[in-house]
Amino acid sequence: MTPLCKHNSNQGFTLIEILVVMALGLVVLGAVLSIFIKQNETSTAQQEITYAQQNVRAAMDLMVREIRNAGYDPQRNDFDAIKTAKGDELRILSNLDGDDEAGHDPDDANEDVTYSVNAFFQLERNGNILVNSPCGLAFGYVLADGTVHDPPAPGDPPLDLSNIGGADQRDEVRAVIIFVAVMTANPAPDTGEYRMRPLMNAVRIRNLGFKDIE
Repeated sequence: MTPLCKHNSNQGFTLIEILVVMALGLVVLGAVLSIFIKQNETSTAQQEITYAQQNVRAAMDLMVREIRNAGYDPQRNDFDAIKTAKGDELRILSNLDGDDEAGHDPDDANEDVTYSVNAFFQLERNGNILVNSPCGLAFGYVLADGTVHDPPAPGDPPLDLSNIGGADQRDEVRAVIIFVAVMTANPAPDTGEYRMRPLMNAVRIRNLGFKDIE
């Protein structure tokens, strides 16, 4: 017996159905790609911030340690522990090996230390780059009588304790206030601005405190 009609189950997809599926697939793919790009940007930004934080902490730790030991002199030679005390530059001396007749060894980079920022805003120690990323650096000072010279902010007058009121106050320094900030290598993708990680510390110079003990 022959059926009057036969159902064809192998028709497949129509062109319209294929186009609809392709369109939906492109929308989903675009959404996934957008999320991936955003997550990648966030991860990269976080890595740069972490790197900046590590740089600023490492630089601060080194400066704190060396500034705290300024003026160390087991031989009790007579030399200036602080040779330069400016808002943007600090030079300190010490007699770490304990055998210098002149109070410090000019050939020892660990006994004669200068911190400053070069023309490219990189933090330098004795002319050698300490932090490659752009940095902000400022020093403030606390004197023996309690007078505080805060680190100068951008736009403030230059600070130089060798020329404050016509008097040289470097010998009166008992503590150094350090402000250092490191910027990220690249700007944030959402704002286009560089991010900065600042850090501040006040370091009492232990060896200079003995001058106040009679």
